Amino acid sequence: MSFSQTLGGPSRCGRVLGPSLDKIIKNAAWRKHSHIVSSCKSTLEKLDTLSDTGLSDPKSHVLGISSSDADFVLAPILLALDSNYVKVAEPALECTFKLFSLGIVRGEIDSKASNPILYKIVESVCKLGGIGDESVELAVLRVLLSAVRCPCVLIRGNCLIHVVRTCYNVYLGSLTGTNQACAKSVLVQIMLIVFTRAVEDSMDVSIKTVSVNELLEFTDKNLNEVQFIKSFISDVMNASEGVPDLKLFQPIMVRELQNGETKWSKREQNEEVEEEEMKEGTESGSGVDSSKIREDGFHVFRNLCKLSMKFSTLENIDDQVLLRGKTLSLELLKVIMDNEGPIWRTNERQFILY
Repeated sequence: MSFSQTLGGPSRCGRVLGPSLDKIIKNAAWRKHSHIVSSCKSTLEKLDTLSDTGLSDPKSHVLGISSSDADFVLAPILLALDSNYVKVAEPALECTFKLFSLGIVRGEIDSKASNPILYKIVESVCKLGGIGDESVELAVLRVLLSAVRCPCVLIRGNCLIHVVRTCYNVYLGSLTGTNQACAKSVLVQIMLIVFTRAVEDSMDVSIKTVSVNELLEFTDKNLNEVQFIKSFISDVMNASEGVPDLKLFQPIMVRELQNGETKWSKREQNEEVEEEEMKEGTESGSGVDSSKIREDGFHVFRNLCKLSMKFSTLENIDDQVLLRGKTLSLELLKVIMDNEGPIWRTNERQFILY
């Protein structure tokens, strides 16, 4: 077997990380990025000693890797993303895309406290969306959509809002029309994912792919551009198809508080839950008649409403960027309402929002 085939060791995670770490080492500026190179080499050595451990460690957020090693093997990817150096960041973005689309990483990403390393990775990806490089913008959009799409990961709360705002910023600030159209398409697709799950109150749902032709109906469409965006969205949405046992690696626990009782999603009903965790969950969710998935839907909806109602300042009354942002918010709200389900017509909180 050749060196390239064994790079990263025998584990599934290693087969994804290995080639990317090798590219990062080759693309790095040795003096400026010596700490990144050192971290990559240490991780490659570590990966050579690791093999898949199955699901024996439910606390680990990396498939087949123990919780004690998970942060270590992801550390060089985070360093590469934080470098803001395109040649180093691009292989890190490609690797991050594969980690999400292949279901290698898993768990809930809400804040630094809930899942520090994965939260920091998503945060760093979002920051890269603002460096102004066209290829990096597309790579960032690709990663963020794959992260939201991943059935093994629940991106929620402020982290989800950060993802949405990053796509907004690419739409409003990119210098290329193609990237702007891609950002808009990604935002619409994210809305379909978030609110399809909210309606079904489940991660395991069938999600339709956005119709790019309808989305760009009132703009000057270029046939090549439309085909590119179609392929861009489809490639991300279909990336997880054919991955064996992907749905088995969904440890996400979604609490539903009904009549004062704490319940768990169907995937967790047969698992033993420690009494202390149950107590903490009940206290933190007291008075909330909704699951985490639906809470995120309400949270995104509220933020879109706020964005659509922003007003220009006296100093800049004719603010075209603000106008485009408000228009996009209204378009996204229309997408949500066009794809509404029973929850939007029967839930008291949502009725008030309307």
